[in-house]
Amino acid sequence: MKKQQSGFTIIELVVVIVLLGIMAATALPRFMDVTTEAHASVVNGVEGSLQSGTSLYHAQWVAEGQPAKDTAITEYGSLRTNASGYPYGTNDNSGGTSNVTTSADCVAVYSNLLQTGAPSITAQANAAAVVGNATDFAGVVSGTNCVYYYTGEKSASGDTIATLTYDSSTGGISQSTATLP
Repeated sequence: MKKQQSGFTIIELVVVIVLLGIMAATALPRFMDVTTEAHASVVNGVEGSLQSGTSLYHAQWVAEGQPAKDTAITEYGSLRTNASGYPYGTNDNSGGTSNVTTSADCVAVYSNLLQTGAPSITAQANAAAVVGNATDFAGVVSGTNCVYYYTGEKSASGDTIATLTYDSSTGGISQSTATLP
């Protein structure tokens, strides 16, 4: 009795490989830009978290009876409050203005408003010092504002990167871009 073998023919295998190639060619472009979208999501997430943290800080200040400016609110790592009830740093180094005055103030606000597991941050003297930053964000003071440069994606001179600006006088957070010097 003759035994009949079963299996795939060469034509069937070629057809399957061609179909897999076509499916890969149509799906690959969809996943090519995922990295850029992921970086944008990080910035959007941190913006929302900072805004929520600022609102919760302000609510705590109201709940405590609106204590005088420069009062440290211990639930937030001893961040000090300005006259409007928004945080400006942990030390009273503002010269009586109750606004951020150093990059360390910006890092303190960022670190104490965001929960554990937030993207890393370092203090930088100015925008030029942000070039080559190895952390996710770099905090720079600009007047009464903290500017957080997102360096998780790129940080070379001439790069355009996302920034978040915290206005310590109003508690507002805004998103923009900046070109590194």
